[in-house]
Amino acid sequence: MIPNTFDYQRATSLDEALGLVGTPGTKVIAGGMSLLPLMKLRLANPERLVDIGRLAELRGVRQLDDGRLAIGALTTYDELASSPAQHYGLIRDALPDIGDVQIRNRGTVGGAVAHCDPASDLPAVLLALDAEIVARSKRGEQVYAADGFFRGAFETALADDELITEIRLPGPRDDAGSAFLALSQRASGYSIVGVAVVVIKENGSAITQANIALTGVGDAPYRARAVEAALLGNEGTPESIAAAAAHATDGVTVAGDIHADSEYRAAMAITYTKRAIEAALGRLG
Repeated sequence: MIPNTFDYQRATSLDEALGLVGTPGTKVIAGGMSLLPLMKLRLANPERLVDIGRLAELRGVRQLDDGRLAIGALTTYDELASSPAQHYGLIRDALPDIGDVQIRNRGTVGGAVAHCDPASDLPAVLLALDAEIVARSKRGEQVYAADGFFRGAFETALADDELITEIRLPGPRDDAGSAFLALSQRASGYSIVGVAVVVIKENGSAITQANIALTGVGDAPYRARAVEAALLGNEGTPESIAAAAAHATDGVTVAGDIHADSEYRAAMAITYTKRAIEAALGRLG
């Protein structure tokens, strides 16, 4: 199909872009991997597109003075995969299976976060990593915790006049292990169930921190708090992992669709949570 007519304006600086966003009928475009298909299907009908795809200041990965990594919003999946972010096991796991070659070379990290597709892998990864999402508007800078940023299907905490500028990841830890596992829908590559896990053992054999995030299960990626609580203080035995994973969908309305009914998806959420925890524990030094 062909999109409805729209105005197009390419921003030449971040300040110019911030002066254009927030007006009714305006959408921001960068890689276009999510917005353009919706426009072609006329599920999205913006009156004006503001193209930020050439803002070099929003691209690239750098290390901050405190050891954290800052990922520019226009960094592509492919660029992220070859950056220092590959240190994190769950990022190494997730990126190669996102979309196809074109999407990984054109799709941007900031775009995926702002779009908040219920089956998108990257938001779950950021939740498990306790990432921060940095946004700018004419009013100034706002830093959001990933936990609480993803509010529903295609809905985030981002204000209408804000642009995501970067994502900040915590510094690497030698006592942490992480993994991402997904049951994907073969044609689209989207996750029927995806599980991101970070586990930490501080000065001992017991788990002192567990971050578990799921995607594809509910109307937005979420932290599985009951699983996390059940893992704390355990040594990661098969029995304790299985008992914790059984809580993967506690408090969540599990989605059902043409790819998987809710009963099957719930069962796979438990199975893949168990496997992802095991994989993350296997990567601990």
